[in-house]
Amino acid sequence: MNIQKRIVEIVIINIVVAVAAVVHAREPKKPVSQKPEAQALIDQAWAGLDEEMSLKTIDQAIALEEKAVKADPNNADLLAELADEYWQRGDLMPKNSDQDYAARKVYFQKGLDTATRSLAVKETAAGHYWAATNLAAVNENASIFKQASIFLDLSKHMDWIDQNAKGYKYGATARFSSEVSVRVPGVVIKMVGQDPNENYERLKNAIATEPRFFQNYTYQAKFLYHQGKKDEALNTLDQVLKMDPNAFPEERAYNKFEQSRARQYWKQWTGKDYPGR
Repeated sequence: MNIQKRIVEIVIINIVVAVAAVVHAREPKKPVSQKPEAQALIDQAWAGLDEEMSLKTIDQAIALEEKAVKADPNNADLLAELADEYWQRGDLMPKNSDQDYAARKVYFQKGLDTATRSLAVKETAAGHYWAATNLAAVNENASIFKQASIFLDLSKHMDWIDQNAKGYKYGATARFSSEVSVRVPGVVIKMVGQDPNENYERLKNAIATEPRFFQNYTYQAKFLYHQGKKDEALNTLDQVLKMDPNAFPEERAYNKFEQSRARQYWKQWTGKDYPGR
């Protein structure tokens, strides 16, 4: 393999693994089951997550959804949702030592196995997305050579989503591309043929398509800040902090979470609490 290409792949896979650590939000649509027992458990899990995105509610959702899967074992959407929850649970755990990474990996591996099981039932964007995210997360503390070995699998998952479910999760692949533009050195971006401005336009289109979903705004702010446009970045954060998270009832809890992230970025970029500049 061309040495330059190998270096680019290793850099990109490290970014993919890093991007996996900032992906959040449950599936846009609640899984539907024809089994009343399973549906009742799903409804209960989502009711908790509607109120708050926290370790407590995610643990509760996992317990309920595991029971739902036992009642409806071949429900691809339910399995993908559970894979999402496993990833969320692992990502909330500390990562300060090898022991921490090993503990996180237990949940990420469960997420990968569950997403793979979902895809075996039916190919869906959710199945591919959480297979990719958990696969990257499983390898977050692996060697760069191990990380490079999963590059093709991750690319296949993302390509399937772009080809078959454009706009999934209110622009998930647009956020992914934007994050790559922020994290990958510019010379590498050019080597792989990506255009940061094109990635940014994809993100803007995602916002235009669903303006009530706050995460796209924080990604937009990060992109602008990375481009040296601090005032524009802060204006974007100011915009999302003034928006009503309840305007998107299905994502209310997550929008509140994203506003807390926006405040963190504000403090990081200005050295002051919002709205001080």
